[in-house]
Amino acid sequence: MTWYREWFGEEYLDLYAHRDDAEARQQVAFFNQRFGRIDGEILDLACGNGRHLRELRSSGYRVVGCDLSWTLLHHALDTLGPMPLVRADMRKLPFCDGVFEGLVSFFTSFGYFEEEDENLKTVREMARVLSKGAPFLFDYLNVHRELERLVPREESEMGGVPVVVERWFEESSRTFNKRIAIGEKRFLERVKGYDLDEISAIFASSGMSIREAAGDFQGAPFDRASPRLILLGSRR
Repeated sequence: MTWYREWFGEEYLDLYAHRDDAEARQQVAFFNQRFGRIDGEILDLACGNGRHLRELRSSGYRVVGCDLSWTLLHHALDTLGPMPLVRADMRKLPFCDGVFEGLVSFFTSFGYFEEEDENLKTVREMARVLSKGAPFLFDYLNVHRELERLVPREESEMGGVPVVVERWFEESSRTFNKRIAIGEKRFLERVKGYDLDEISAIFASSGMSIREAAGDFQGAPFDRASPRLILLGSRR
């Protein structure tokens, strides 16, 4: 079974519990600042447990959440109550062409697939489901910063259970890898690293125009030392 079908469950939620509602509130506020009111529905792609969904709805947006993980979607429903959620693979979204008036993708939900064309399909699907001129926010890792600050090994505890996280960059596949041991359980994260020029070319070839590359959710311009690579733009 591929890593992304195994990892995004209860253990994932526990390990990333520090990614909380306050962080989501700041990130949605940034989206709101950049794009303002949007008439029509927006898509939260790879919505996870719904923390951004809550903030988007609180900010007045009509939003549909989409994720592959049953566990994360059920957690969203249990926490937030009934809302439009769809379980789907981001490479083949079950939506009509041009149905959304906006799209957000937070917390590095890209580069998961081994084959290059599979990652390209994700961006093509993003473009396909957006109407012409619809805005998007795409939050991704900064390859340069991740390489410079890569911590090979960390040890901690989670609820009294030992946690060991090992990280490495694989040159041949240009992937950032993370092996997570939680007690006796073992998981893997594997994300391909694209720099700004590479990912800009992918978006441009898919009909997506980038108007700004921010380096954080305060809106600082992107550079090699930025915490994140946040693309803002629209469907051509």
